[in-house]
Amino acid sequence: MNEKKIKFLQEINNGKIKGAQKLLAHKLKIAESTITLWFKGDKQPSLDNILKMAKVFNKAEKEIENIFSVKDKNFSIDTANFVDIRDFELIKEKMKRFETEIILLKKEIELLKELKK
Repeated sequence: MNEKKIKFLQEINNGKIKGAQKLLAHKLKIAESTITLWFKGDKQPSLDNILKMAKVFNKAEKEIENIFSVKDKNFSIDTANFVDIRDFELIKEKMKRFETEIILLKKEIELLKELKK
């Protein structure tokens, strides 16, 4: 295990290595064996898990990528284009309101056309 990974484990577990992987697995709600594979370097965390770790441990996504030596350019996270899921929910709600307004405006136009006849 490289120095970056050891330091990360210590940071997330109050300076202790023992039990840190188990804690990480618990916080991410994934199997401890998956965490072990990441730290051995046999597998890399998914984009979703990188985002979760960044959020849970208040770190930049790029920092998490660096800890696990994620090198795949297609895997790299572009935070400039990242949309928070809460923003997506707000956008959906606004769209519903606009759709309702459009329907009302169309009805108003139809009524105005009828009045002109």
